[in-house]
Amino acid sequence: MRTPRRGSRWAADRVARRARYAAYMNSKAWQDKRRSWYARWVTLTGSPPVCLVCGRRWSIRSGHLHHLTYQRLGAEEPEDLMQLCARDHGCLHAVLDRSPSWRRLGRASATVGIIGMLRRSEHAFRDGPETTS
Repeated sequence: MRTPRRGSRWAADRVARRARYAAYMNSKAWQDKRRSWYARWVTLTGSPPVCLVCGRRWSIRSGHLHHLTYQRLGAEEPEDLMQLCARDHGCLHAVLDRSPSWRRLGRASATVGIIGMLRRSEHAFRDGPETTS
């Protein structure tokens, strides 16, 4: 990704967007959105959500919701959000934010692909190396 020149309008816009995003993530509106998302999930599935990578139980207190799109930030649809534990959300961003090839797919498609990749590595780690007789 190209780095903006210091003082450029693009850099200022990026800083402003990040500030708005950070403010929203710390807002009551976002906390209400998370509670609403959780209640909808439990109502539809009859069980609490789990991390899409490792299967750990997701909670309002410690779970993360990853945005598939920022187009409706502040007015997200439930389908715009995917539940992850803090560790796997960090892993997803470690790949997504540092990989131009994933970003070229678009945020939603890249997210789904990276979650699949993380699931495979999670299973490989949990099951250990395959042995052949």
